[in-house]
Amino acid sequence: MLPTNPAIHCSRLLRGKLPTIRSLLLLPIACAVTALSSCDGESDIEPIPIVTLDTEPVGDGLSVIGFALLGAAVVIVLGKMIR
Repeated sequence: MLPTNPAIHCSRLLRGKLPTIRSLLLLPIACAVTALSSCDGESDIEPIPIVTLDTEPVGDGLSVIGFALLGAAVVIVLGKMIR
């Protein structure tokens, strides 16, 4: 049912469309502000130090992984047997 006063009807239509227009304009503005503000003060950043990692195996290596897999298999089988 249409309202009797067309001015009320038009104002409701405009109020419904304003948030979409705002969001369409706000997104590019927010992206531009973010992109331009990230360029500020790049010369003050110190270079990241290079860290060398020691890749020697710790402990028994593969045997620990094997026992972990065996333990997981035992837990799975026991869980299926109990069910």
